[in-house]
Amino acid sequence: MKIVSNLLENIEGIQIFYIAGLLIFVTLFIIITIRTIRMPKQKAEKIKNSILNDNETEETIPS
Repeated sequence: MKIVSNLLENIEGIQIFYIAGLLIFVTLFIIITIRTIRMPKQKAEKIKNSILNDNETEETIPS
């Protein structure tokens, strides 16, 4: 692992990829959290019940 670490330290401008990856992760995490919080209770209940009831036929949830 030390070889990879030394190699990445020697590459010019590699920090941009670390920052970009972190920004993408944080942005997606915030978007998913907000969409989950704002989801109507009925839709959340329908998803929860569809997961728990494996014996019933699958229904697609329209977005």
